[in-house]
Amino acid sequence: MATSRHDSLSRGPATRAVGTLCVGGDWACAHGDLEALGDVAARLVSYTPEPLHRELVALSGLCHTDPDQATAAWLQLKGRVLRSLPAPS
Repeated sequence: MATSRHDSLSRGPATRAVGTLCVGGDWACAHGDLEALGDVAARLVSYTPEPLHRELVALSGLCHTDPDQATAAWLQLKGRVLRSLPAPS
């Protein structure tokens, strides 16, 4: 089902921030910028519930030690982060 402009504008600023950060995470992965991916993960922590919170902290650390694992973790976590958002009203 397509989202109308009104639906996307009616979502709160936190929902829009999470969406923007997820796009940034995808960009970081596509460009091999693991420092940026770690920053995105760290910023998402304040918007997510447990256990996603802990997994994003771990992802931020992986970005410094294991780029391949960090990228794989991002691909799995991003969908879960987006699904954790409240449904549009």
